[in-house]
Amino acid sequence: MGLIIAYILFLLNLLWIIPTMYPLYIWKLLTSGSVRRLGDRLLVKVGEAWIENNYRISRFLYGVQFEVVGENFQKLKPNGSYMIICNHQSWSDIYIIQSVLNRKIPLIRFFIKDSLKYVPVLGHAWLALDFPFVKRSSREQLKKNPELATKDLENVKRVCEKFNGMPFSILNFLEGHRRTPERMAKLLKKNPYKHLLRPHSGGISVVSTSLRNSLDAFIDLTIVYPTENPSFLDLMSGKIRKLKVFIDVIPREQVPIEENEQFAPMSKKMKRWVDDRWAVKDALIEKEMSSK
Repeated sequence: MGLIIAYILFLLNLLWIIPTMYPLYIWKLLTSGSVRRLGDRLLVKVGEAWIENNYRISRFLYGVQFEVVGENFQKLKPNGSYMIICNHQSWSDIYIIQSVLNRKIPLIRFFIKDSLKYVPVLGHAWLALDFPFVKRSSREQLKKNPELATKDLENVKRVCEKFNGMPFSILNFLEGHRRTPERMAKLLKKNPYKHLLRPHSGGISVVSTSLRNSLDAFIDLTIVYPTENPSFLDLMSGKIRKLKVFIDVIPREQVPIEENEQFAPMSKKMKRWVDDRWAVKDALIEKEMSSK
């Protein structure tokens, strides 16, 4: 019964967006300049309210709590510009990240497959809120034509141009996939980590280089669930009521961003930095899991 009530409340929180968002989206499409920017700000307020309501529902029903650990957490600014990286274990990761950072930094956006813009309501919301849509080639397409990988990265750079000169927060899941027992077993021989998948640095290197003049800092989050293989249903049904989120705010000057856009996709110094961050994450998660 509790799960049914949860789904009803989350659905109601989604449905109020329809009569609120669409008029603002039309306003945005039909205007320009300062009038359009006002529409953008109002749309962001709608998105932030939706995120806050989701968290309120989970707290009301199950007493869900996110314990945030991090000394620099309070230094984040709503008008700053941030690149966010995080380990990826469940669909609930995005919900947790948004809840923890909501209204502390600009509305968090993340790269979405171009085809998802046609999803009813959510797809339109992502479009209205200027989420970056990108077309990505499949593995089969890349095998037949490796040059498509370069085109995909060029597409990412073009998408990033809209964020230059404005506050932004962009989330990157560097592992590319959710960490599941099946993927861990499949990649066992190639994966040096116990609790993480191997990260990919090419995408974040390209994005960081494209936005290097606007970035204030990187936000490195490590989510530690109380169970080894969490699911979104576990969180929404109240099986997970408390978890830890470790936050490390790293000034832009301390990150080895590649200056030359030509070298960014294969930047060795960014790869070393990402690998080092993942080694720290893996050790942190191991320590937390061992102490339970």
